[in-house]
Amino acid sequence: MIDCRRLLLYVVLAAGGLAGCAAPPSARRACCGGMATPTPAAAVAEPAALPPVVESEAVWQTDAGRDFRLSELRGHPVVIAMFYASCEGVCVITRDDMKAVEASLPAAVRARTVFVLVTLAPDLDTPKVLKEYRAEQGLAEGRWRLLRGSAAQTATLAAQLGVRFGRDASGLFRHSSELAVLDETGRLVLQQEGVQADLARTVSVLAGGGK
Repeated sequence: MIDCRRLLLYVVLAAGGLAGCAAPPSARRACCGGMATPTPAAAVAEPAALPPVVESEAVWQTDAGRDFRLSELRGHPVVIAMFYASCEGVCVITRDDMKAVEASLPAAVRARTVFVLVTLAPDLDTPKVLKEYRAEQGLAEGRWRLLRGSAAQTATLAAQLGVRFGRDASGLFRHSSELAVLDETGRLVLQQEGVQADLARTVSVLAGGGK
């Protein structure tokens, strides 16, 4: 059966390269659309010039309001993506793909794997908003990390993961969608576009089956 959400997003992404949704604080809006080049959120170095993800000691904030450093992920296989809570476009598919990977992993691998969602909109996604999102989506406390950081931290991580994002002239949030896997040392071992992710490949890499 054809997944209509995916088919629509494939057409949109092919036409415009990025997709996303408006993110007004007071309401959620279903959307996905192509766009011209957005205004960048911040200027950052090229990915090759950036340190590995888990080497950063920058302090992020969890949905529980606690400090968190990405170096704490070391020692775990990690599935990581960027999103924002009010997005009902590509973020939904990426999150559901992550849930599908979680459900498909062998129990022993699942117990060691950490799933990380980092907001692209820290000005909107407060700890309270992220905590409500966790509850709505049934994301397990011990296995899922929901994080927010400064604008500079967010832009740097986006560059490391290959995520393009910004706001267009009308103020709509637009972003690409990448699903990344880090090994236990924090090395990026797999990167796929979220709306076209090969989930069987992702599960295989996490389970030690290679790239």
